[in-house]
Amino acid sequence: MSISVHQWFNKTQIALISVVALLLSSCSRIPQDRTEDGRTIVTLWTSWAGTERAGIDSVVDDFNAAQGDIFVRTLNITDPQTKIMLATAGGNPPDIAIMNNQFIAPYAENNALTPLDGLCENADIRPEHFVKTFWETATYRGRIWAVPLTCSVTTLHYNKKIFREVGYDRPPETLEELERINDLITQKRDDGSISRIGHFPLEPGWWRPEWSNWFGLGSYDGENQMLFEAEGWQQAADWLASYHQRFGKDELIKLRSGFGRFSSPQNPFFDGKVAMVLQGIWMNRFIETFAPDDFEYGVAPFPASEEADIPYFAIADADLAVIPKGADHVDEAFTFLRYLIEDGGLEKLALAHGKMTSLKAVSPDFYDKHDHPYLDVFLEIANSGYAKARPQLAQYQNYFTDTNEAANSLLYGLVTPEEGLAQIQSRQQKALDKKQLRWSRVEASYQDLWQQQIDESKN
Repeated sequence: MSISVHQWFNKTQIALISVVALLLSSCSRIPQDRTEDGRTIVTLWTSWAGTERAGIDSVVDDFNAAQGDIFVRTLNITDPQTKIMLATAGGNPPDIAIMNNQFIAPYAENNALTPLDGLCENADIRPEHFVKTFWETATYRGRIWAVPLTCSVTTLHYNKKIFREVGYDRPPETLEELERINDLITQKRDDGSISRIGHFPLEPGWWRPEWSNWFGLGSYDGENQMLFEAEGWQQAADWLASYHQRFGKDELIKLRSGFGRFSSPQNPFFDGKVAMVLQGIWMNRFIETFAPDDFEYGVAPFPASEEADIPYFAIADADLAVIPKGADHVDEAFTFLRYLIEDGGLEKLALAHGKMTSLKAVSPDFYDKHDHPYLDVFLEIANSGYAKARPQLAQYQNYFTDTNEAANSLLYGLVTPEEGLAQIQSRQQKALDKKQLRWSRVEASYQDLWQQQIDESKN
């Protein structure tokens, strides 16, 4: 079961006494910080595996071969968000860690990261070098906490064969048209069970807390107010509730229980059980690996409601490189991050991951070498202004879990839209108020400390 960020940090503090010894022995850096030939060892922690791990290993090998002062060592870890915090609290963090963008806020508010403003200024690394929405994922409370690396935006992936079957040769232009296509595509067996559905918001369901954005409103105003009872969420809740009203709760549960694993030929998008899904740029790699040879798919912006003042919306995701608080080799770690940004390392990494880079300017070779057939669609969406990162909330994990459960309850008809939104508004507003109160008590001291660290890094 998921735990809230608040519970997570409390458990971290309680557990430190018993786990630090184990952490030091099993997950820590190599004890000596020099190689035999005198290079400074920089440790990098990542949860990347498979081709993604191979990509970072290749870039690290290039860096290590390109100079003789620094040697980067990569360690693969599971559950990086927890282990990085444990290591930082225990005084033994890695020099670099790769994490998801939604964890910047809780880490920063627990003073667990090194601000990079001064180092970026020294290196002339500026916001205008990056795609705006990806750069924003690396900043919080007016400070720079990370370097954005490989990135994606969400899009509508649709099955072209099934679309042709119902007389469509293009993707929907509004959410309402998407639902009309959904009704055309959906098929039922004689017993009333669903054999195929056009679209199902819980497949894959990775961004359930953000559905209100397709109705023109997010969940958080960016300051002090959660927005679950505002008009955008009311429209989103009615849309989610329409699924059990149209298709039946039991039929939807039965349909979903028959979905195969995501990373398999039985993925419901690959085997034709679902014709439209919200997905990211990485989906092409899974299609190449697991979908049938004759599988035809298209990619387009996932359309907004015709009542919204935007044509579409996309969620921007980024893998971020951070330097945890207390890292021993900050300057050397940042030297490697500069290499990624300035010397082509990030392009090589993005190609290995099948993703975009966070940089605005890339070499012509990047487009020539990239194997995604719809790369131009993702690039256009990333630069459109309609792609936004998930909200930066210090209680993000609590928000994510709570909103996930609320979206499920709304879709299956376990609560009415009014009941569901009132409940989650109350819970999440209390969580936000608690975090904001804590921040108000530590803000001045934290900002002074961060500014001191920034000033020192400039010298």
